This record gives sequence, structure tokens and C-alpha cells, in this order.
Amino acid sequence: MEKTRITIVAVTSIVLFFLANYLCRFLLGFTGVGASLLIAALIAAYMGFSVARALERVPMAEERSRALWIYGGFLGALFVAFGAWVFLDTGFNAVTASTLLLHYLPYPALAHVFLSDRSVRMFLKKNRQP
Repeated sequence: MEKTRITIVAVTSIVLFFLANYLCRFLLGFTGVGASLLIAALIAAYMGFSVARALERVPMAEERSRALWIYGGFLGALFVAFGAWVFLDTGFNAVTASTLLLHYLPYPALAHVFLSDRSVRMFLKKNRQP
């Protein structure tokens, strides 16, 4: 049951990635690495909160790695595909590759931080009442 909950949180985070980027970048016009950092932080906070509420405890290492691999792996594959599409059109450019990497890295890094034991404990209820 916990695997299903973790998978749902990770897939929901991927959907939030698309929705937040569309809202922030195209509708509001806020772009750049700052937008990536803001969106990554919001999604990572959602992941930490959702995992804490779904499990009602700190996630085990397997659960944490499952969420990070699904979320970070999908976004990594997406960024690699986008980079391949860009490089097919313009040729390989180190500046473009590093910019793409700067936009990708905050997502799994902040998710890792917000899924840590200390961060998840912040989201757990202090006084559980039966």
C-alpha cells in the first residue's frame, strides 16, 4: 500500500511540474532559473507534505528513493529529450547544456531535501489524537 501512495505522490508531482511551468512561464511570464527554483521548491514542499500525511511517519529509505527515482527520473528523461531536440536543431553547445542542467538540478535536489527525515518531521502532526 505504501508503494502505491509514494507512486501517486511522485506522479502527482510530475503533473504539478507541467501545470506550474505552464502557469508560471507562459501565463505569468516569469521565466529563467529563478522560476525553476521557485517551482522546484513548491513541488518539493508538496512532496514532503504529501508523503508525511500519506504515511503518517518518516519514509523509509526505499520509499524515499522510489519517490525520487520516479520524479527525478521522469524529469531527467524529459530534459534529456528536450536537450536532444535543441541540439539537433542548433548543434551541441556547452552553454546550452549547462543552462539546461541548471534548470533541471533544482527539481531532484530540492525534492531530496524535502523528503529528508528532518523535513518530513516538520510536516508530521505533533499531537495525534485518536
